[in-house]
Amino acid sequence: MTATNPYGLTAVPQLYEEWAATGMVANIGIHVVELGAGRLVLEGNMTAEAHGFPTSRGAIVHGGAIATLADECLASVAFTLADEGETTVTADLKIDFLRPARPGRLLARGTLRHRTRRLAFCDVVVEQDGGEVVAEARAVIAYVKA
Repeated sequence: MTATNPYGLTAVPQLYEEWAATGMVANIGIHVVELGAGRLVLEGNMTAEAHGFPTSRGAIVHGGAIATLADECLASVAFTLADEGETTVTADLKIDFLRPARPGRLLARGTLRHRTRRLAFCDVVVEQDGGEVVAEARAVIAYVKA
């Protein structure tokens, strides 16, 4: 690892390529849009059938799907500064839902604010395609042995 090229930063693209076929990453259709040390933008593709429910105003995305996208971005933005042999786990998560999200493309823009030896303090903004903010979250992410 170097200061400009941490292990986690180089590992993220390959991990998302592997995860794209199974689990929550596949279910939500998560892809890396932008990547840097301590910053990450993920895209999630939410469908009314898999992630939403009907309302009198049309389908909206379930808060659990939005929280999953946010949590994935928070843990992964922390992972961009992980050392070899470390992985990240969410120790504390707080999310504020600001407005309903419509099915379609959502972007999660994550930032690592501060890292200690064992913890990262991270923020994420989740936007509807087009820029309307639908949720904001912050987390304490722990670094543990992989």
